[in-house]
Amino acid sequence: HLVQAVLVLVCHNLGSCGQIRSSAELSATLLGEGLHLLQVESSLLRVGEKKGSGATEKKKPHVLFILADDLGFANVGYVREEYGISSREVRTPVIDGLAEEGVKLRRMYAHHMCSPTRVAIQSGRSPIHSNVANAPLYSHNPEDPLGGFAGMPRNMTGIAEVMKRGGYRTHYVGKWDAGAATPEHTPAGRGYETSLNFFGHTNDPWTFANDGMKCDSKPLLDLFEMDETTPFPGRPASRLQNPESCRHPGPRKECIYEDQIFADRVHAIIRQHPSAEPFFIFWAPRIAHGPLEVPLAEMEEFSFMDYPKRQKYMAMVSWLDKRIGGVVDLLKNRSMYNDTLIIFSSDNGGPLGSGANNYPLRGGKHSNFEGGVRVPAFVSGGFVPHFRRGSWHSGLMAAWDWYATLAGLAQVDHRDHRAAQSGLPGTDSYDLWPTLSTWSQDSPRKKLVLGNTKQGYHGRHYGDAVVGGIIYPPYKLLLGVSAGYREHMGVWSSPLAPNSSSFDSINAIEDPVCGRSPEDGCLFNIWADEGEHDNLAQSNPDLFRKLLAWANDEQKYVYSPKRSREGDDESYAASCNPDLQQGQLFLKPWLA
Repeated sequence: HLVQAVLVLVCHNLGSCGQIRSSAELSATLLGEGLHLLQVESSLLRVGEKKGSGATEKKKPHVLFILADDLGFANVGYVREEYGISSREVRTPVIDGLAEEGVKLRRMYAHHMCSPTRVAIQSGRSPIHSNVANAPLYSHNPEDPLGGFAGMPRNMTGIAEVMKRGGYRTHYVGKWDAGAATPEHTPAGRGYETSLNFFGHTNDPWTFANDGMKCDSKPLLDLFEMDETTPFPGRPASRLQNPESCRHPGPRKECIYEDQIFADRVHAIIRQHPSAEPFFIFWAPRIAHGPLEVPLAEMEEFSFMDYPKRQKYMAMVSWLDKRIGGVVDLLKNRSMYNDTLIIFSSDNGGPLGSGANNYPLRGGKHSNFEGGVRVPAFVSGGFVPHFRRGSWHSGLMAAWDWYATLAGLAQVDHRDHRAAQSGLPGTDSYDLWPTLSTWSQDSPRKKLVLGNTKQGYHGRHYGDAVVGGIIYPPYKLLLGVSAGYREHMGVWSSPLAPNSSSFDSINAIEDPVCGRSPEDGCLFNIWADEGEHDNLAQSNPDLFRKLLAWANDEQKYVYSPKRSREGDDESYAASCNPDLQQGQLFLKPWLA
């Protein structure tokens, strides 16, 4: 009792008890680890500046959020090492080093495809309460002025707006995929002071042509920027346009790879930033989304590989790893690294049939099997407490939990009052930092609802929101939503997939049935059976029915606006209002 009292007194005097939820947890944590008092003083109980009133304030870290695109679970070295499948093909020494210097997140979940995860992170909401569709950018339903667009609904407060309230300078770099129809849908409209981004699901990494967006039958180039010299909400980044010859890039010095442009922008932000002022940089590389393209020099480093898709994919990941290393070096050179929190994650599982690998998990992108929704993720940087570095955290976490976590670090309220006034769903995000910055293996999240679109994969662009499953540790209920209650892509990756003996098209994969009864349902203990091999539905009918009842209850509260109507593409073509720059048409917001 005396030791506990002393420790609590020290905690209160330092003014940092917010990271410990109770005196019992504090004493148990310290006593269980041999009273690492020096580490606690220097790392766990980080002390901010003294205020004139005598109160103290916790230091606010710089935040660098790196969201990789379509990165497979087993396409980073630290994951492969954990499962004993190290390979010379996977070259991610920087990512692996950051993971080992931070906290590796064993149970981080995202949505199974791009736009819903990105909207979830920016809005702090599960996809079933914000967006479950990869809707085309031109989607527009004027009958719904809030949700009748692709991406994040209007009047939902973005994470950058929250961080600005906490005194952060906010910057967005890379793939956006959270809407583009109006100025409010852009990064600037969501609270980012500067941005350099493309709006769509993907674009060409050399020409920047958007995949699927045309105006007057002409392709639109998709690269947009906003800075302090640019009127809101920004302008086409035509100054960065590559020459026409770069449509077929080779070893030409004049052709700049799009992700290099993004990395250069991150460098510029950090170089110019005053170190005493906290920054929030959201860096979303287009790697490793298709089309699979990478500078020739990087490809040559993987010439020993004999399967082209895997070769290109791993060269892209290696290329990104080096650029992350360059940014980390810059932070250290500017003496900012020790005050920086780095968050790294993929937006969904790797796409099977591409070059991605999700071993030992089942399924991939577009699937609610583990390979589609469980992603490689970690926190790192000098702000992570010393005693926590190099560890794994096994608690249940969701990508949209970063919203409340970052709001907590910024010391501001994460509740979205503007959305509530508009009748929109509130945030359902949990602050993870109290558990990530202590020895706790617990998580504030006790349950996770998986979203999907009606008709599943075939309805991914326009389908209504439906509940696709429930994770209630250690169990997972999976609900197929396609015809016959089928769940997409129930196959496994080998350690060296894809290869010449594996499938090349996801359409060639037979989808298993995950129905609504114990007889044809899908229930797994994913803590003991990560690969979802052993279906427990028939042997545990009561548990199956309990989780099914929860899923049915969650279905009553999904947010499912009609985002588009038939013929939206023709409607957009008539009012697309592109920006003509240097003889090229550039995508920009086209509605007020």
